[in-house]
Amino acid sequence: MKTFKNILLLLVLAALLVSGCESLDVKNENDPDFATAFSKGSDGKGVAGGLINTWYTYTTAYNGPGLALLVGSDAGTCSHGNAAMRDFSYEPRIAWDNTPAYSNAIITENFYKGLYSLLSSSNEILTKVVTGGMVIEGDNDTDDTPMVQAVAYLGQGLALGYVGLFFDKGFITTETTDLTEVVPISTYKELIDAALISLDKCIEVCESNTFTFPSSWIPGRTYTQKEVGELANTMAARFLSYSPRNKADNDALDWSKVLGYANKGLTFDFSPENDSWVSWYGEYQDYANAAGWGRVDMRLANMMDPAMPARWTLGADQWAALPSPTFSHKTGVDDRIFTDFEFLSSCTFRVERGYYHYSCYRFKVYETFHSDGAGPMPVIKKVENDMLKAEALLHTSSVSAAADIVNAGTRITRGKLAPVAANATDVEAAIWHERFIELYCTAMGNEFCFMRKADKLQPGTPLHFPIPGQQLEVNLMDSYSFGPDLGVGGQDYSSGGWF
Repeated sequence: MKTFKNILLLLVLAALLVSGCESLDVKNENDPDFATAFSKGSDGKGVAGGLINTWYTYTTAYNGPGLALLVGSDAGTCSHGNAAMRDFSYEPRIAWDNTPAYSNAIITENFYKGLYSLLSSSNEILTKVVTGGMVIEGDNDTDDTPMVQAVAYLGQGLALGYVGLFFDKGFITTETTDLTEVVPISTYKELIDAALISLDKCIEVCESNTFTFPSSWIPGRTYTQKEVGELANTMAARFLSYSPRNKADNDALDWSKVLGYANKGLTFDFSPENDSWVSWYGEYQDYANAAGWGRVDMRLANMMDPAMPARWTLGADQWAALPSPTFSHKTGVDDRIFTDFEFLSSCTFRVERGYYHYSCYRFKVYETFHSDGAGPMPVIKKVENDMLKAEALLHTSSVSAAADIVNAGTRITRGKLAPVAANATDVEAAIWHERFIELYCTAMGNEFCFMRKADKLQPGTPLHFPIPGQQLEVNLMDSYSFGPDLGVGGQDYSSGGWF
């Protein structure tokens, strides 16, 4: 496991108040004159080559919100105070501390700044290539302009989409934004809409051109325009499906639009090759599962083996009350409880922080990664796109087709569970099951989004983060936060629950 490192933040967000309206002046103070530095096509290609790595780094960072969201969704569990895990999993829930002085403020500050750094770089490239007409010449006199344009639109969409997924509001800037004018604040729904526009442009470029990414841009496999287009389509489907803050908004989604994207989505696992802590390192997956750190919440253990309790309610006496763990195939029990997860006979979490953190299971799939930091790290599996497709079919009254997708997948091939019947209730439950078990600890925030859009997060859990307190101060905006009685119930903090 890699020790913590200081991250050089490339973006300084500054803002003005003009006529009482919030605004944003985006610039990169480590890049004093982008017009000069990006004077040749090779410069633009070099910047473009790092965009996906920037997104990956900030979305898998230890000092990001991933660990807090995992425990806040009762998918993972950990009593440690690190990375706001304890604060985001208190029972009953507490409000998010959005003051700059908060010891874990870094998890939203770094994430927010990192996304806007990605957005700034993507916009600068597009300003040169799209607005300025710069041609990017590749090796052997090839025209790499479409490739650079595609990845820049992808980076732009990822930045806007992730702000929209996890913050209540933010600022939308693109290559056409006049930063000398007021940039108004936008809601999360507007951010998601803007992200889809950018991803649509990426998809359009991919569908009308031929190119292959240099291997360093996303290590682990070859990415041609086909694979990049599939990634953009799945991202668009994810942003639509995962952005609702409650079940009512989820039910009201344009599910035919989600299905359109998912039908053109990933046909492979998006799993960047990690390189032993050099440039590609899934810190989130490492710390969520390494020995002595995170465990799997008992809620998931109960989903796989109904004999297991869904909550640790008996304190120290719970150990004696546990049923015998399953180590081989058993009818009605998901095989993954022993192929992917490990039963443990003790727990090192601090008792005074609550037995509700306790669990007798951990995720063991990343064992080698914990020691060497190398190998492919799944972020978006093909099955995630399959479940997006099945969910969209379910919501468009194609229940039988949705059941067929579920039954052709990991529920049966890996879980060895019985085929799901073609009725809406059972299919919905089967999609829910696969999302938590097969997709466990892949893309950060997945489990949180699944619980949020189903009204299943514990009461009082913030449904999104506020703009980080440090940025509110810079922007001369009023401080605010979310949690029990802070914001609107069902819109800013959960008024639902699962137990």
